[in-house]
Amino acid sequence: MFFTLYFFINNLFQYNGWGLKDMFILGNRQMTQSPVKDQSYVWVAEYYDGTNLAEYSFDTGKPNSFYAVDKKKVVRFGLLGESSQAFFDVGNGVFTINNHRITVSYEAEGVEYPLTGRALVYNDLITYKDAVSDAAPFMRGEGAFTNSILQFNIGYKKKMELLDVNINFQNVLSIPTYDSPFFQIKISADKDLDGKLIIRRNGTIVDEIHAPLKADMSGNLNWTIR
Repeated sequence: MFFTLYFFINNLFQYNGWGLKDMFILGNRQMTQSPVKDQSYVWVAEYYDGTNLAEYSFDTGKPNSFYAVDKKKVVRFGLLGESSQAFFDVGNGVFTINNHRITVSYEAEGVEYPLTGRALVYNDLITYKDAVSDAAPFMRGEGAFTNSILQFNIGYKKKMELLDVNINFQNVLSIPTYDSPFFQIKISADKDLDGKLIIRRNGTIVDEIHAPLKADMSGNLNWTIR
């Protein structure tokens, strides 16, 4: 019995050292730590064939370029680190943050336009970091500057035709180093709409925000996660 169990575990993790390139990571609550010590969070792209590409390899710690992400194969994209996970499903744009699903819709004149949760492809991926560089005036060379990441950001943008209106929607989750995470939401439409954004957590409405739109002009808001 012991030999059989050891053989199974050994074969499960033998690929690439740990086998983490051939398993789903996002949604696996045992995978919540950055593989590198000097960065709190790393992005991870998961593909439909069970493989993945991480900002830093979980096996070797070597960096990978965001431009190497195969957007035609990606099914989930997110961040993990600091005992947390945050990601979205490319097939519907719904974010999952530590097992809580966040959906967004826009309602105007009694009509609710679902901005997430539809069977669309949200693969126009976004990721970037907000950083600061501090100078030490009495030092020379590389040690003269200290770079610090202030905020990690992931999300997407999507053009969609919903009933009688064309909507541009951008949804970016921002995770500050020393503050609460929040969504940066940008939305525009091809006609005037006097409506509201509706945000749900696990299917329950947690906020409704009056958000009138002028045709072809974007509205922007930050929503702190509750």
